[in-house]
Amino acid sequence: MRRRDWLLAAAAMGMAPLTRAQQPKHKLVFLHDATAERFRPLLAIFKTRLAELGHAEGRDFAVEARYTEGRTERVAALAREVVALKPSVIVTGGSAAIAALQKATTSIPIVFATAGAPVEQGFVKSLARPGGNITGASLRGMGGATLQLIRDCLPGARRVALLSYEPDPVAKRNAGDYLGSAPGSGHDVSVVWVKDAAGFEGAFAEIAARKADAVILPPLSFFFVHAEALAALALRARVPLFSQIRPAAAAGGLVSYSPDVSENYRRAASLVDRILRGAKPGDLPVEQPDRFVLTVNLRTAKALGIRIPQSVLLRADEVIQ
Repeated sequence: MRRRDWLLAAAAMGMAPLTRAQQPKHKLVFLHDATAERFRPLLAIFKTRLAELGHAEGRDFAVEARYTEGRTERVAALAREVVALKPSVIVTGGSAAIAALQKATTSIPIVFATAGAPVEQGFVKSLARPGGNITGASLRGMGGATLQLIRDCLPGARRVALLSYEPDPVAKRNAGDYLGSAPGSGHDVSVVWVKDAAGFEGAFAEIAARKADAVILPPLSFFFVHAEALAALALRARVPLFSQIRPAAAAGGLVSYSPDVSENYRRAASLVDRILRGAKPGDLPVEQPDRFVLTVNLRTAKALGIRIPQSVLLRADEVIQ
């Protein structure tokens, strides 16, 4: 039978000819102010959780991703590109990416996996009732906890430098978290601002000039991209680096303590599951972290001549020898 005759016969019998592979039901698009390499393991965690919830990749969903690759100035154009793809859900993380997507669409559901202050930044109306088209899994201010770790590990430390990234819209609020916690911790905290990666060398020269006993690296998206380079600079300057970015500790920082970001992506996947099943983002409460990960780099401690107390080592989830 010729193809044309077969198609006519199939139509007469109400059959849908399989002329091409079945398309997935949903398109999910990721936009992150990060590098593809850094994000790849988190994307795998997200997909695994969706599979656990009954969504098969290729059958139920397909994924596309866009990354700034450390160039935050690209995020607005990438947000418009993502919205033009008309996905079922957009998954994102970091204040710059969320803000750009919020401007680009008020109808496509947006789920963030990392946001430091979603209410204060106007991404959601409240944690319990986000409203609009955005919900997600938040991070939490860790200023007090980080300063306490500095006190535990370096009892004699008084001068603490906080490195911060000026273009990030959440940076000033994040710095305020640390400055507000400083009086109770007994530390003198000062902020060292950078505008781009070219300013890192100068920032550490300024930290040295201030004779800082420790430096804090907050969980800003830009610093996730450059975590290894910043840890190397801190080690070269012989200043202990305390961060909320685990890769910084792995690369030579002294300590990191932060919410478990992998768990945030599992939570984000659960929210996407509910949206794909008909829930509205504005009705889904913002998830908040309840698991935190403490990493201590003993190799760095030895290089800097620091003895980490046993009380800290016993609390650590990961000790790098």
